[in-house]
Amino acid sequence: MQGRKIHSFYKGIFSGDVLNFSKRSPFVREIMLERINPSRVILPMKMHYGVPAVPTVKEGDIVKAGQCIGLPDPKSFSSPVHTGISGRVTAIKEITLPNGIKTPAVFINNDMKRTRLDSLKSRGDIKLSAVQTIALIRDAGICGMGGEGIPTYAKLTRARNHAVDDFLVNCLQSEPYSTCDLMAIVEYPDYVVNGACACARACGAKNVKFLISAGRRTERAALENSIRNAKDSYKDLDISIELFRERFPQGYYRLVAKALYGKQLGINDTLEQTCSAVMFNCSTMLSCWEAISDNIPMMNRIISVSGNESGGHNLLVPIGTPVSEVLSSAYDANKTESRIIWGNCLTGIEITDPEEVPVIKMTSVISIVRKAEIPTTPCIHCGLCSECCPMGLSPNTVYEMLVQGLVQKAAEEGARDCISCGSCSYVCPAGINLATSIARFANQGRVIEVNSLLDNGGLEFSEEASLNASQVGQASLLEEFPDEEDEKNETDPDSIILPFDGGKTV
Repeated sequence: MQGRKIHSFYKGIFSGDVLNFSKRSPFVREIMLERINPSRVILPMKMHYGVPAVPTVKEGDIVKAGQCIGLPDPKSFSSPVHTGISGRVTAIKEITLPNGIKTPAVFINNDMKRTRLDSLKSRGDIKLSAVQTIALIRDAGICGMGGEGIPTYAKLTRARNHAVDDFLVNCLQSEPYSTCDLMAIVEYPDYVVNGACACARACGAKNVKFLISAGRRTERAALENSIRNAKDSYKDLDISIELFRERFPQGYYRLVAKALYGKQLGINDTLEQTCSAVMFNCSTMLSCWEAISDNIPMMNRIISVSGNESGGHNLLVPIGTPVSEVLSSAYDANKTESRIIWGNCLTGIEITDPEEVPVIKMTSVISIVRKAEIPTTPCIHCGLCSECCPMGLSPNTVYEMLVQGLVQKAAEEGARDCISCGSCSYVCPAGINLATSIARFANQGRVIEVNSLLDNGGLEFSEEASLNASQVGQASLLEEFPDEEDEKNETDPDSIILPFDGGKTV
């Protein structure tokens, strides 16, 4: 690695610093990734950027694993929802997720038979055009699994429209105590690499770059081996690994733009326009290849269960699994009065009813954090918050302006640039919760569009809408690919060839 450039943004929280990342709480290296089969699932119709899907089932229906139980309205920007278990629908009602999102949800009791749709099997001989590949990913219900929740087909389409050069795969899992993405790389490196290369071809990118921390030697070795195996099948792509320093919050797209391209992105700037690049989470690429090669929609994901008392575990769970059932498999929640955080320990949301809070598509970690009463004092002007802020803000100054009601001054100081990473609050020796106030102000200044993750509008839920959508029946939505355009695509210059079964042309 000598002489090889290591990228990073300026400031942030470093490994070996106050958090010491997963070294402080070592993860159990499971011989096999544990798979959870919960007694029930709660499937929200909105766990993505966009409006809620419409339930395609009704109370009393019997469903199979892989079945589509939520379908986007044709006029809406949304994403379908699939069940990862078989069983009976017990209820369809509105719920409120910990992040404030109000959405219809389908409740399913597990029959423990693990009955899957017949279509959930290896696709075999395939040839897909770029357009068909993106449509397949759309119907698989795949969205960003790193936290943003944007439907993957929409990002691929946008990247295609902008004719991007670089396809970036974010393997920079920098959150303390979280290693689910790294586990995905170790367990399924071929799926991550093939998914990235297939998606890169679909959006027309020429370079595929895997972004990973220099210290993650095991994961790097897995990626390098899979890249070697894939290069003969993707000779038109330049596939490489870019090394980064391990610090938090490494992986945020605006910080990646600065570290990799030396460009400062404004709030409304995109990687596609400014850097001719698009970035996806590595777990998202894993799901894409599952859909392309195995006909499996997005119905499961790997999550970390970790904290400063429990060590760490990575589990493969059906989406919709209640947090309580995840904890019962990996952690004795009754042995301590710890706080349960839905998400990362710095940026997640504390929950009090794990029975009714599900794992959604964007849930990467359940953090267990011990309760502690932190004494609060007036700001001592030590400057630690300014030293760690990755956006170059002076959080103590902005905070004081907001407390005094000087919102225009706070905006001029760059408060709208806050990315809600929580670093300033963590390092503050005075115990001041700087991040909450600043992040709230930053979010209030951003327009909440009807298609955004935060919007609670969109389609109105009704039983009539549910029944009208039931024409889908027992289907995964993936059974129709390739479609009737197969003959035309034999000579379609836009077609892409995907390797399968050791380089077989498909």
